[in-house]
Amino acid sequence: MIHETIPVPVLSTILEDSTGRLTTYCRGRTGLLADDGQRWAVLILPGGSYERIAPAESEPVALAFLAAGIQAFVLEYSVLPRRWPQPFLEGAAALAWLRVHAEEYGFRPDRVAVCGFSAGGHLAGWLAARWDHPMLKQQLGLSPEQVRPDAAVLGYPVVHAARYLAPLGGAEELRLDRQVTGRHSPTFLWATVGDATVPVENTIDYAAALRQQGVSFELHLFSDGPHAMGLADRESARDEAHYNAHAAAWHPLCVDWLKGREG
Repeated sequence: MIHETIPVPVLSTILEDSTGRLTTYCRGRTGLLADDGQRWAVLILPGGSYERIAPAESEPVALAFLAAGIQAFVLEYSVLPRRWPQPFLEGAAALAWLRVHAEEYGFRPDRVAVCGFSAGGHLAGWLAARWDHPMLKQQLGLSPEQVRPDAAVLGYPVVHAARYLAPLGGAEELRLDRQVTGRHSPTFLWATVGDATVPVENTIDYAAALRQQGVSFELHLFSDGPHAMGLADRESARDEAHYNAHAAAWHPLCVDWLKGREG
């Protein structure tokens, strides 16, 4: 396995003051049939209320994607007191860097997905919706084609929960459902109805916005389970409440959906 840690300033020298880092979880080329450079890659953005990086949504998720034949990368983006748009800039820089290094890590540059949970889902959604934002060109020198995710996976995302968006600099300005246009990346959504931290209406309203704009998406709602379940299996559950074998079906469903986009 190619397991490396790359500081964010290496991804973009313009972000020289960032303390974030990108960790790789990739299969090396060993002459197997799958080592043909045609794999998908996924950039994982853990949650943590934009205050921390949640371990349950980091390495366990990366290893699950890797086991499914998808090259995985975890971005530990800047959190508070660093405010928006710092995480957005770092996510964009990571996506562009992955495309440049696609051949090195054995995936296709047009098969780069972003996967976020909770606050990381908000960030993933912004990247999927606003990959053409002028600030990415102005501040990072990146073109929309370098940034745009080819697919997006959002788990119980923060969409319009003001308590998590207000500290970043503005709840209304950062609402995810108001960023959606017909240019949004194809999206896989999942959440639990029992989530009392980020109510399921966040996911439902986001799906409605995608539907209104004609964006291709798949939505899975599971009845039981608290917030921050990660994979919802024992490998990522921090306690019994966060283990739910039924909700854990989201990941194989997601892998099938993603690979089904290969054409």
